[in-house]
Amino acid sequence: MRFGQPLEPVIENYQQVFDGWQAGGVTGIVLGRLVFDSSEGKSMAVPAFTPNKKIYEDAGVEPPAPPQENLSEKQKLLQEALENAKQRGLELYVFCPDHGAGPGGKGHHLCDEKTLAARVARIADVMDHYPMIDGGTLDGPELGYEITPGHRSNIFEDLPESVSSNASELGFDYQAIIAAQGRLEKKLQSLKPSEIDLKADGGLFGAFQLFDSDPDLMAWLAFRGALLVDYHRRLKEALDANCRPIRKCVGARSACFAALNGYNFAEMGKLFDILMPKHYFFHRGFDGMYGTIGRYIQTLTTWNPGLTDLHAMKIVEALFGLRMPWIGDRLDLEMGFPSEFFEIIVKDETRKALAAVDDPSRVVPWVEAGREPHRGDPISAGDLHRILVASQEAGLQNFLYHNHCHLTGSEWAVISNLCGERWYDGKPGYVPPDGLAWETISHRGLAK
Repeated sequence: MRFGQPLEPVIENYQQVFDGWQAGGVTGIVLGRLVFDSSEGKSMAVPAFTPNKKIYEDAGVEPPAPPQENLSEKQKLLQEALENAKQRGLELYVFCPDHGAGPGGKGHHLCDEKTLAARVARIADVMDHYPMIDGGTLDGPELGYEITPGHRSNIFEDLPESVSSNASELGFDYQAIIAAQGRLEKKLQSLKPSEIDLKADGGLFGAFQLFDSDPDLMAWLAFRGALLVDYHRRLKEALDANCRPIRKCVGARSACFAALNGYNFAEMGKLFDILMPKHYFFHRGFDGMYGTIGRYIQTLTTWNPGLTDLHAMKIVEALFGLRMPWIGDRLDLEMGFPSEFFEIIVKDETRKALAAVDDPSRVVPWVEAGREPHRGDPISAGDLHRILVASQEAGLQNFLYHNHCHLTGSEWAVISNLCGERWYDGKPGYVPPDGLAWETISHRGLAK
């Protein structure tokens, strides 16, 4: 179970919350980001601890600023809650333990060594301050997976000139792959229905022809993976050298998007203790599979007025290897998930992740459902149940629910029934909070 953003509702009632979670089958906690609300109620405003300057000095980087106000009571409560969780035998991980790192260098964040050192120093500081913590969950960095102009993960805006030196070191011609990236963007804006019908269903070879058999396009894709693997290798080596031993976990998008956004699951499975792909399937919002598909359809048909939604969907299937014959029109995305979705897509995405590791316990996907998961459309308790059962049937043993703050009774009833002692409305003790996630609060202008 993840909690954080805010931390306060759990730490102020941690005994009852942990009792309820353990009864329902929770065996581990991911907490964070490590920030408190201010005394004036401003969310995510005050770091949870004072940085140890020596750690940053030894790393040759500037330390982050100390907390701007004294919240010693909250700090004490957090310490007590974590010690209690450890005594209960719960595994403890920090979400984004690098959050709040001091300033790094001026280069690209995937290439700049000082930026990496600042990130590692912050993680080391967190782990030094909280010795009961077992490890850290790194949420990124990643490259893009979207084509919509202006999207925060636009694939055509994520390889600036500042990565060119690393491209050379990794054996790639930066100018050639950026030129291929430009040709891909132009091609996606000039697609013809006839060539899609002819080539899109032809597997790798047909799709390669669809995109003009451009060899540098394959080099562009390969560089994206090489750049991320190189970064995470350097990160792991720096953590091994400068931080106490911890379990290192890495989050990523769903397996179908991994190759595009730079996550080579096979290599990541060698570097990290736990892979944490996102089993996010909702429409709209952040990082949901249906949401990404919907944006691709919208963008492709806007760029190419002669394309139908079905033609755009064929492009999506050719690029990502997805097979969704129930989607021929973007309206179909509004109709929810047919039974085939769970049997085919959820199981396939689970199997792909499991194939990257030697032990199924080393794959722990993020799962999010409820009223507004990551600002996306609702995922019902029934669909959550079908996602979890399909994943289990594909071999999954564990998952991380994100996030406790918007957990409703419906989801908790499903989770506890599958994983532990069944919870029900009116049961004494712990009650899910059914609140709004911080992304939603911020988006709606409700944050103080």
